[in-house]
Amino acid sequence: MRTYVYVPMLALIVLSGLTQTATGQIAGLKSRIPSDANAVVIIDTEKLFGSAAAEKGRWEAKRKAAFDAGLTFLTPKATGVVIAAKMDLEFGETIWELAQVRLGEPGDIASVANRFGGAVDNIAGRSASRLPNDSIVVEVTKEIYAAYTPANRQEVARWLSASDRREADDTFSPYIQQAFEYVEKVGTPIIMALDMEGVFSEAEILARLQEGPVAEMPKERQAEIAKALHSIRGAMLGVSVGQGVNGAIRVDFAGDITALKEIGPAMLLRALERQGAMIDDVTDWKAKFSGNTMIVEGPLSESGLRRVMSVLAVPPALAHSMDDMKLSADSDPESLKRVSSQTYYTSVSTLLNDLKNAGRGKSVTQGGVAMWYDKYARKIDNLPILNVDDELLDYGRDVAELLRGGETALKNVGMRSSLREGVNDVPAGYQSYYGDGYYEGYGGYGGYRAGYGYGYGYTSPWMANREKGRTDAIIRQQERTYGAAQSQEMWQAIEKQSAEIRRVMTEKYKFEF
Repeated sequence: MRTYVYVPMLALIVLSGLTQTATGQIAGLKSRIPSDANAVVIIDTEKLFGSAAAEKGRWEAKRKAAFDAGLTFLTPKATGVVIAAKMDLEFGETIWELAQVRLGEPGDIASVANRFGGAVDNIAGRSASRLPNDSIVVEVTKEIYAAYTPANRQEVARWLSASDRREADDTFSPYIQQAFEYVEKVGTPIIMALDMEGVFSEAEILARLQEGPVAEMPKERQAEIAKALHSIRGAMLGVSVGQGVNGAIRVDFAGDITALKEIGPAMLLRALERQGAMIDDVTDWKAKFSGNTMIVEGPLSESGLRRVMSVLAVPPALAHSMDDMKLSADSDPESLKRVSSQTYYTSVSTLLNDLKNAGRGKSVTQGGVAMWYDKYARKIDNLPILNVDDELLDYGRDVAELLRGGETALKNVGMRSSLREGVNDVPAGYQSYYGDGYYEGYGGYGGYRAGYGYGYGYTSPWMANREKGRTDAIIRQQERTYGAAQSQEMWQAIEKQSAEIRRVMTEKYKFEF
């Protein structure tokens, strides 16, 4: 089963900012969500971009530039967005995903089919197109367009028929309903929600806690923490805007969470880091507990908001259903190819520059960087390719594969460290010293390993444990250095290919790329 969306575990933002209701732009989207959805993303773009902070920061102009560059698939012409999914939270996979967009003016399914290589269809009386990326785009109404993944025509037909007959808009879980209330009644323009009730047993949670700092605590304390976590209802992510931008991370529980008051915020930050969803701003936010809820809140910078928006990805085919670049039989093929190629090259370049900035934050870990590599490889894969020069498409494919190679290398740092530490058994009566040596790693990348050493005898078991701790630390540092070296070589390869393709395209089309 494929994974289609990534809603960060234990994440929520819930702060009020605007006072008017959001029912206008979300109406008609909420009522069509399937009842078994356990994850939603809700965006009222009119409120988000109509705020004082948006006007001050010229978000509207930047929004179009970001969309044109492929940084976001939130089309500038969308007034409301709802993405719903049913996720297998135990294995981190998505069973189905439904993205809906309310547009300010009618879209064009035929244009989507042409642009993304799909076939025009009619499903339940609606214009639709089945696309090669395993999704179906459908015109639900003249204002609402939807993309359903996987591309199961029967499921789409049944969903349309069922949602046409539905009168109530509260058929899904109470926690998902609560998320909509923040948008509709409080006025929060961005909310992500994940219903986590009943996902893990208390025993499963206790076993998972053995992988982190909780493992060092007394067994009684571990049991209390596991019991508190077992009562989790869900988590939400949201953004509020007014004169400034604020965010919070909130996790809701059904039971007593006294056991989490000291360690809960640190566990939340660690979970975000492991999911690659960490934002620098969050490290400075303040934590508080209110009843059965844990909240971490604070200001959200422009770069932090950009990171949040980069995760909220409307399927590109759906986003481009109103693209200004209309295909015309009268267009000059050479000019169209040049313009399409320039746009593609600019998009890839902008994505790569943004990705470099994503890896420079103070809270960035190698695991977090790896997650961004994967996200941006997917963004490159999803860029429109119609009329783009074949050599440029090969370049984009190669760049995406390099990013995936970098992701694999960084993710393997922890695994390699664990394996080496597992066999690093220092017996009593022997002390060793590891020096650094260089060796050639897989995939053309280099790395580091222990290259020489010496030892002498002693008899204290305590000294043996201390020596193992010291050499384990050396192993971890070696592997981190190895991962950093691989990442650096990946970027060097990307920069070399980028310079070469820019030269080739400029000479070929006699226009600056």
